[in-house]
Parts: sequence; structure tokens; C-alpha cells
Amino acid sequence: MVSGGKSAAPPYGPTTGTIQALQLMRKATPPKVDGDFLRAHKIAPGNEYKVVGALRFLGLIDDNGTPMEKSRLLKTMGSTFTLALQEIVRSAYRELFHYLDVKKATREDVYNYFITESKLGTEMAAKAARFFITLCRMAQIELGNDAQDSSRAARGKVATNSRRRANSEDGAQPKDNTPTIPLMLTLTPEMAKMDTDQLTELFRKLRTALNQSLER
Repeated sequence: MVSGGKSAAPPYGPTTGTIQALQLMRKATPPKVDGDFLRAHKIAPGNEYKVVGALRFLGLIDDNGTPMEKSRLLKTMGSTFTLALQEIVRSAYRELFHYLDVKKATREDVYNYFITESKLGTEMAAKAARFFITLCRMAQIELGNDAQDSSRAARGKVATNSRRRANSEDGAQPKDNTPTIPLMLTLTPEMAKMDTDQLTELFRKLRTALNQSLER
């Protein structure tokens, strides 16, 4: 895939590092975005060249790493930023958008596109698909349901955990109507030194022990 004179191969990672670079370009206007700039900000250590290639592919920097005029759009806010990012993504991946109806495309469809049309290997195609889908989510470009599943599942898990915490704090009864027994704990010096993960594990064990005692 060749897009506007940019790198022939679509970006295939690292996704997190590239998103971090995009966020950084929203805040700053560096004279040059290259490996040295990314290393100075501890972005994608060891994979700086991939991030530079991704930014070039998106048309945000030129071959020398100089930010292009289009990169100024990243500094906008609200719907203006969203629409600008949509245009950046659609322009860079215009062949993919011509080939696929992304509103109906599954993650598998996107992966297969990079295999058959971009001639990527399996590992690179998987990473390229992940990066493209992440960009679409960031730009609020509608994707097929399957491509959104992992994100929705993650949001659902967070919402479920939040409801459980709220029910616990409100003294709500469990669904099996098991009565809630007040539990008194004394804060010891040892407990005060525990971090969040350690306290979570402690309360989990206490809850398990309490449930077992009620079943007897």
C-alpha cells in the first residue's frame, strides 16, 4: 500500500508508542520528530523507527521528520479534532477504505486485507490490523461489531466491577439473598503498609473464608 508518497508498508506497531507520539504532537511542535526526539520522551524504546514510519505514513511528518502542516490539526479540540483525525486516517488508509466497508468489517476482514492486499506476513498483519482499529476508535470511525468486541468487553468489565463496588458500599444484598454480616477489622501497622493489590488480595481471602463459613 502506498499512501501519498509515504512508506509502502502500513504501520504495524508499536501501537501504544505511536499513540503516545500522536498525543505528544498535540501538545508540542517539535522542529523534527525522529529517533532522538522519541528517545528523549521515552517513547517506544528500541522501536522508535517504527513510530517515525507510522507518523510518516499518516502524513504528519515528511521524510526528514519535519512536521507537516496537517500535524497542526492534532492540536484542535472537540469535534474539530475528531473530524481532522478521521480525515488523516481515511487519507492514509484510503485504499483500505475503498476495499472494505469498515462499518461492517470484522477484525478478521481487516487482518485479511493486510495479508492479501498489503502482502504482510501473519504477525505484521495482526499488528497492522490492531493499529488500524485503534486509530479508528480514537477517530470515532465506526467499525463492524466484531472489531469493537474487545473494547466493549473491557468497558463492560469495568462497568460490572463498578456496580459491584457500589452495591458493596451501599450495603446491597447479594443476588442469592445471603445476608450481609458486618465485618470489623482493626487497622494494624502491617495493613497500613500494604499497597492496593495486597489489600485487595487480603479482602478476597476474607470474603472467601466468610462465604465458606456461611455454607456450613
